[in-house]
Amino acid sequence: MSVALRVRAMRPDDLGAVVEIQAQCYPPEMNEHPALLAARLEACRDTAWVAVEAGNDVPGAYLVGYRTLLGEVSPLGAAFAHHAQADGLYLHDLAIGRALRGRGVAQSLVAHARAQAQAWRLAGLALVSVNDTVAFWQGQGFAVAEVTSQGQAALATYTGRAVYMRA
Repeated sequence: MSVALRVRAMRPDDLGAVVEIQAQCYPPEMNEHPALLAARLEACRDTAWVAVEAGNDVPGAYLVGYRTLLGEVSPLGAAFAHHAQADGLYLHDLAIGRALRGRGVAQSLVAHARAQAQAWRLAGLALVSVNDTVAFWQGQGFAVAEVTSQGQAALATYTGRAVYMRA
């Protein structure tokens, strides 16, 4: 079932809700510090989005990323910066709060990111799948991709199984 929602740019005053959503989605060791989230938003505002229900401006989900070179893997906790020669949009974190789960919000946020990447004429999307989400991402058109030894080292910074994927 889908919900009437809108996707909008993330704002600094959304960070409290983002921290709460993150805590609902990840084990404590994978929760990124609020100061890091704020720094990423400052660096890459145009690739940070939230989903809000109609009539409510409080975020219930978010998607953050940055323009990158496809094939480069972001370690957990790294700062964000748009790559000057970017050919892809790296989706670092998609998180859906409890209230919006199972209602098509994740697909809406991914579709929004895909449309932005196309508008920017980027060649594709990339991400690191965690929390056993490979099947979800495959359903969104992503496939497991090979990475370099440097990429493997970056994947090792995540808790549990981490898989680099591209679309």
